[in-house]
This record gives sequence, structure tokens and C-alpha cells, in this order.
Amino acid sequence: MRSCPVGSPSLWRMVRRASRALGTVACLAAPCALAAQTVSPPIAEYQERARSSFQLINTTIFPLNAVLEVHGFTVTEQGEVLEAPLDTSKVRVKLSAMSFRIPAKQTYTVFYEASADSMPAWFNIVSAITGAKTESGLNVRILLPHVVYLNQKAPLRKEQVVLRAIALDSASGKLRVQLENLGPNLGRVQQVTAAAGKTTSPPGAGFPLFPHMVRWTEVEWPEGVAPERVTVRFARFTMDTVLSAPGSP
Repeated sequence: MRSCPVGSPSLWRMVRRASRALGTVACLAAPCALAAQTVSPPIAEYQERARSSFQLINTTIFPLNAVLEVHGFTVTEQGEVLEAPLDTSKVRVKLSAMSFRIPAKQTYTVFYEASADSMPAWFNIVSAITGAKTESGLNVRILLPHVVYLNQKAPLRKEQVVLRAIALDSASGKLRVQLENLGPNLGRVQQVTAAAGKTTSPPGAGFPLFPHMVRWTEVEWPEGVAPERVTVRFARFTMDTVLSAPGSP
């Protein structure tokens, strides 16, 4: 394996515009090409070090070219992913290949190793795929991120997380919930739900809660009903908060 350099900012900006929150694969391409190329898994978590792999799957009838780049990133309170340089003096990533060709109907496996001087750490391996074509023959470019988290040994603890505020938007039918991580450990919210009497919201999507970070999330909520309880589930604990009335951010 060889060290992977930080890639061009323009490539990362394309990925950022394609996805507002980590946890989903970001692809830029025509709809007919989106289902044809995938990365598996899109997200991977390890404790302190990583020695693993991911696969790029080409289900088309023509070969594809792939170019890989490694980036750092930050996430805003609203869940938007922003470009950040990868600090290669503290985070080290080695890839088995930086560019290659994926034959038609084949899968290519990329092996990698990663370590960091301090935990937690995170980065993104972006695969830029070219060679795919639309039904009209137009060439398209697809960006597939593989997001890697290097977690600390100590898990996030319940006392390190605080529910700061809620905001009910009756026009959009959303209940917004603000969480704050007071500690130095990375954790992952598995789901958020709200309830009032027999009314329970569909579970909101999971997301990483970064150290010393405030994060807004939202769940579907019916108009005219005041939420009475918000439940936030993590891997090792659950926060169940009784509300007096919805507040404003």
C-alpha cells in the first residue's frame, strides 16, 4: 500500500452539494446510472485503527474508470457536510490503489489502512467513477463516498449528551430537536422519536454526534399536537425527555 494524497477541493465540493448529511451515499449522475454503480459499505466504523476494504460494484455492460481521493470533513449544526483538509500529519491513510478500471459486471475491492494520533478521527474516501453512459449516450461522472470513523475506546456516555431545545414547525409538519455533545467522545444517534399520548412519530434518521458539537435533527410530527416526550436512542443508552411545551431555538 502507498500513502494517499489529499484530493482536489472541487471533487469534494461536488460530494458536499450532493449530500447534506453523512449516512447516505452521495452520487452525481443521471438517474439511469445511479443504480448501476455502488460502494459497499458506504460507512465504516472502527476502534482506533482500520485495516479493511470496501467494494465498488459495476453492474453495467461497459467498463468503468475509478480515481480515488481522501478528504477530511466537518458537519454543521444542520447536518451539512463541509470540506476540510485532511491533516496528514495526524491522520494516515494508505490505499491499495489510487486509480483502476472496473470491468463490466465486475466488482473491484479497495484495501486500506488508517490510523490517527488521537481519537476520534474521521475521513472520506471518494471514488470518482467515469465511463457510465445514459440511454442517450451521454457520459456521466459518479461520486461514491466511503466514510470512515476511527472511534475512541471509551464510548459516549449518557451524561455527556444534553437535549438543548425543540422547535415545532406546524407548516412543514416537522419537530426539530437540538442535541449537544459536551464530551470529547464521538457517538452515534441511532434514532430519534417524539410522542404525545398515543401519537408517536416515525423514527428520525441516525447520525454521528461529534465531540463538543451541537446538532439539530428532525422528525415528522402532526399539526396541532404538542409533543410530550422526545426519545433519543444511542447504542449503549437511551435519553427519554419529558417536555413541558415546545420551545424555540
